[in-house]
Amino acid sequence: MGKRKRRKYYDGPDLTSGFDLYPGDIFELTVEKITESGEGITFLDKNIPVLILGAIIGEKLRVKVLKKYPEKFICTIEEILSPSKYRKLPECEFFGKCTGCQWQHIDYQFQLKLKKNRLENEIKNYKNISHVKISETIPSDKEFNYRNHARFTAFSENNHTNLGYVNMYSRNFVKIDKCIIMNEKINNFLLNIQNKLSDRTQVSIRTAINNDSYIIQPKLNLESSGIFSGQKYYDEKVRSVNFRVAGASFFQVNIEQLSKAVDEIKDFLQLSGNEILVDAYSGVGVFSILLSSYVKYVYGIEESYSAIEDAKYNSKDIKNIEFIMGKTEEVLLNWNKDFDYLLLDPPRIGCHENVLEAVRKLKPRKIIILSCEPKFFARDLSILCKNNLFKVKKVIPLDMFPQTKHTEIIAYLSLNE
Repeated sequence: MGKRKRRKYYDGPDLTSGFDLYPGDIFELTVEKITESGEGITFLDKNIPVLILGAIIGEKLRVKVLKKYPEKFICTIEEILSPSKYRKLPECEFFGKCTGCQWQHIDYQFQLKLKKNRLENEIKNYKNISHVKISETIPSDKEFNYRNHARFTAFSENNHTNLGYVNMYSRNFVKIDKCIIMNEKINNFLLNIQNKLSDRTQVSIRTAINNDSYIIQPKLNLESSGIFSGQKYYDEKVRSVNFRVAGASFFQVNIEQLSKAVDEIKDFLQLSGNEILVDAYSGVGVFSILLSSYVKYVYGIEESYSAIEDAKYNSKDIKNIEFIMGKTEEVLLNWNKDFDYLLLDPPRIGCHENVLEAVRKLKPRKIIILSCEPKFFARDLSILCKNNLFKVKKVIPLDMFPQTKHTEIIAYLSLNE
């Protein structure tokens, strides 16, 4: 069994106590929609959520109660009475057990539509941007085997240590022999490491797509198997440019889609070579470096020590880049240099409120926002566009994470002058 996580505290009314439904009970329902977390959902008495794992909108199902909480039920599918036309057989034998993928049972083209729909629904929550049109989701060339980073849980039992994932609902450990959204290099390492570990709780594997570089952390005793571990860095090429990435540094998991994002950004900015670009939350410097040859100067802002060291190393031969270590909200609030365009690529929780305040004061001519969380993206976009200061030119979902509920978003804004 995996280590049990403390459930988020709920202090609202006990909505489910009036229903004679308990774990193991079976009943029928029709799925009303798909939630932001990827499950199907319907409602009892119009306000009590029933979440159904692996369901698709419109399906009639017989479901079994897995969990009963004061505010909701969580159910699994016992029988599909009326399947969706978008339902397909999952390609992974562990689908539904590990919960790492939410949508392998859904046709890929419909996955793209669902990601666009979710973004539209979040945008509609804000009156000042509710009119914004969302472009079609840019598909991933690879629907499987696209990820370059895996973090496996290690679980010891009967003198064997297995690697796998922990089911997010049951908290049960699931041994994984192959994860089909990971690239084959990761799966080969997994096959060779399985049952050869001890006294570990997690193992992280990051592999390059365009060369043979990799990191396995932490340090493991695997040299007899010809596998080295405990590396500090690995190297990856993006658009033929080499990037050093430390184990502690963030890097996108889908390199092919990252390359598409660079093209989208460059096309929107229509760079003449005279512009000054600020790349906030710049990480290891991917966008700063790949755009540097098209602009006059780039300032990258990053608070992670490992990422800023990687960025400086990666840009050591480029003269028109300066990386500034610090929190974006602090650096931008004290900004006193001229610049034309701003790229914002914040973490999942979105931009700090002081970042948005600073951007509204600095008034760059164009802004690019990258986000992997529609809810916080919509919030940040609404704040930036308050009082019609900026105009949204385009919003594009880009599928960085096929078979899952997650998506990347690229938004383009221009200053209303």
